[in-house]
Amino acid sequence: MKKYFGLIVLFMISCTPSNEEKAESLIKETLKDYLYHPDSYEPISTKIDSVFTDLSIVEPILKIGNDIKDSISKIAKYESELELAETSMDIWAPNGYSSQYSRGNYARAKKEKEEAESNLEKYIKKLNDQFVCLKDNIAKHRKGEFTGWLAFHRFSSLNGPGTTSIPGEMIFFCDKEFTSCIGYEVEKLEEFVEIVNIVENATSDDDIMDYFTESGPYYD
Repeated sequence: MKKYFGLIVLFMISCTPSNEEKAESLIKETLKDYLYHPDSYEPISTKIDSVFTDLSIVEPILKIGNDIKDSISKIAKYESELELAETSMDIWAPNGYSSQYSRGNYARAKKEKEEAESNLEKYIKKLNDQFVCLKDNIAKHRKGEFTGWLAFHRFSSLNGPGTTSIPGEMIFFCDKEFTSCIGYEVEKLEEFVEIVNIVENATSDDDIMDYFTESGPYYD
């Protein structure tokens, strides 16, 4: 009887899917809505690692990052407009010999200056609020406890026209029981990690500003 019991246990163990197999099964279902030709999907490799952070904030962090870049761009725009308006005001500054034409140009330049100052103030405040929001979100993402699994997945599938099989690579965050997962393009997750590292190691908001200024706009 012991001999048969041992065979039953061995059979049950051999039939239990590995974490990689669980992840691949879940990923295959998830990719049905992502690929041009889901039936052409072929897994190549899957590597699993445990996660101790809250990856649900990946998209919000990238969104805030994109908003910050937009605010920085707007601030640069309105600073330029302000400088131009001030230069025009100096050129058309009224004096005892000013014509109606020059007085009109001065008035327009003054109005443009006021509008630029108003917009500049608005976006500087907006940028400061975005920095606070970014830092608050990043401060909450490290859980210190097991939150799920990260699956580094390589695969192939047909391109849009369905003529060529092309390789793909994505990273998936699976929950603890492998019942659901979220897929991220590698570049997206790398950008998320980069933003987190910049914010956590920044000595001032200037460091964060420099990063977003140099990295340029992010598009979803």
